[in-house]
Amino acid sequence: MSKFRKARSLLRRVAEVGPGGVVLLVETFGRLLVAKVALRFIPIAKVIGWKQRDMNRTAPIDTDWVRRVRHAVLVVARYSPVEFVCFPQCLAASELLRRRGIVSRLHYGVTRAGDKLVTHTWLEAGGEIVIGGEVAAEYSTLAVY
Repeated sequence: MSKFRKARSLLRRVAEVGPGGVVLLVETFGRLLVAKVALRFIPIAKVIGWKQRDMNRTAPIDTDWVRRVRHAVLVVARYSPVEFVCFPQCLAASELLRRRGIVSRLHYGVTRAGDKLVTHTWLEAGGEIVIGGEVAAEYSTLAVY
């Protein structure tokens, strides 16, 4: 799909979600951009440190909000003219959830593809995978943040 068609499809999806959904999609796009830039220019240990700042806090899981965040991240990642792979998606979703008091855990895994190691991240909240779960079972977990 061309970048123009992706942007047009995103605008169509935005029109379907209403004003509250538009705010969430715009916030999600901003979080995805920040995560992508952070992963490019900031040492990973510092980025993970930001992610870990509220890990010990416990709060009730609002499953409706988790579902909305998941949907927003997947829609923006799919239709955005900017490519967002699993790691920025997980970081953005984590921040969106954290800002609403929901604790999440980022899993970093690895698998072999021929003679290469391939990494993947996925995010879980309340025992449910939010982002990246489609292939998580194929990866061995190296770390959880």
